[in-house]
Amino acid sequence: MSRSYCGYNPPPPNFETFFLEKYEDRLQRLPNFGKMRESWETHKRPTLIMLHVFADDFGALEKWMQMSYELADAEVLGRKMDFYVDDVWKAFIFNEDEFSFFRSDEGCSVNSAPLIYAVSAKGEVFFFGDFAGPKSPTLESLSDFCKQVINGNMREPACREPRVENIDLASWDELLYATDEDIALCFYNSLESSAQVNTSLMITLERLADTLKQESVRLYKMDIHGVSVPKKFAVESAPAFFVLQGAQKHNPLRCKYELGIWKMLRFVSENSSQELNYYNRQGQQRLHASLLAHMKDYFNLSSEKFKHFFN
Repeated sequence: MSRSYCGYNPPPPNFETFFLEKYEDRLQRLPNFGKMRESWETHKRPTLIMLHVFADDFGALEKWMQMSYELADAEVLGRKMDFYVDDVWKAFIFNEDEFSFFRSDEGCSVNSAPLIYAVSAKGEVFFFGDFAGPKSPTLESLSDFCKQVINGNMREPACREPRVENIDLASWDELLYATDEDIALCFYNSLESSAQVNTSLMITLERLADTLKQESVRLYKMDIHGVSVPKKFAVESAPAFFVLQGAQKHNPLRCKYELGIWKMLRFVSENSSQELNYYNRQGQQRLHASLLAHMKDYFNLSSEKFKHFFN
């Protein structure tokens, strides 16, 4: 597979030619830059977007395009929904400021399921899959997905409420050892550290909790002022950040990075029992999750970014 960032030249081989003429009466390719948002906002029609590495091996992947083509028949769903199918390289239109989608992400290969997103008439964006990644569609399951979006019945998968729970020695055993989930634990000192340091740390922890809300990782904080921390943590100073793996909570792992949001996320990603849903072991957001986040922003009706098109 061509290893490149989406949008950077040259495009992958066969990018211009893989889309066969026989599909053009029902399916569309992604347009350039803001044109898709402009067109969608004019009509506000439900829209399906299917992405894959089609340019790498269209023969192996044509079955997915054929599936979209069947659904796009005017007698099936074509009168109620627009259908776009393209190589994932063209996904750069959803993040024109950074061009940050890596086409060779491990979540998108010739052997993987397509990345499928649907946009409702209200600008809501839904992913055909779960937190962990895409699922292989059948004609029936993809049709049901489209119909739910068209009818306004689609709901996002539930994730936990993003929060940082307080813990103390009285609740230590109950909270830490009553679950098989991984634990991320931050020790801080409410009096010895400056108010600015602690305020910044609390904000960072809240951001981390929001980042991990779809993961099987619980986030706790503990004020250690006047408290003897269990010796196995070897806390020399605060703040200090640890990961306790679900099956090895007797062996806490200490973060040696500077305690900022991305370094803490990277540490959790590196040391979680199982790889995180949205982040790889290096703490980099997976392609399916990154695309979802940027598409939500792209089709957000309250966004100021695209209003200049209609002034």
